[in-house]
Amino acid sequence: MKKFTEICKMSQQEVKSYMAKYLASNKYNVVNKDGFLYAKGDVPVLLVAHMDTVHKQKINTIIEANGKISSPQGIGGDDRCGVFIIMNIVKDLHCSVVLCEDEEIGGVGAEKFLNTKLARTLDFNYIIEFDRQGKNDAVFYECDNPEFEEFITEEFYKTAYGTFSDISYLAPFLGCAAVNLSCGYYKAHTTNEYVVLKEMEDSIKAACAILERTTE
Repeated sequence: MKKFTEICKMSQQEVKSYMAKYLASNKYNVVNKDGFLYAKGDVPVLLVAHMDTVHKQKINTIIEANGKISSPQGIGGDDRCGVFIIMNIVKDLHCSVVLCEDEEIGGVGAEKFLNTKLARTLDFNYIIEFDRQGKNDAVFYECDNPEFEEFITEEFYKTAYGTFSDISYLAPFLGCAAVNLSCGYYKAHTTNEYVVLKEMEDSIKAACAILERTTE
């Protein structure tokens, strides 16, 4: 919990600096550019989260009660939960990672990433973004890949529906299947937002189980 709340208290740029160092410490070569961080792994899957939140005030008060974390300033689980989940996954599974800036104002960082020569060289089996409320939602947007949907929802996740996240840009450009998975946050975009710690931890385990399966 301590590490998660530290991340929640950071500004977007502080998260970016922290994650650049964190990924480097986990043996990644990190590309740090305007709008995004990219780290190439040796597992052919891209993990995605965004580093901004909608909240304007920096957090100075954390409330923990009944396994939930919140703040009067807005906890920012959307999408600090996604960042935290990726931190835990890459300790054991060396997937590629892209962390985007300014998703909340229209996927600005994702578009900047796709405007690079680097993005045009990439190839992945699939993409997982961690930027969804609840405990076991899997949102596929316009993916339209029934085999992939069955693969993702085989055990823990259930198909749900949403309007937009960074993969709405990333997946069509990169030409591969993608899904947005629950992170354990609720009431996003309000100061009443809260995070259920166990659900975030369950999401880490469930995502790792998917990544450890063999698939083309």
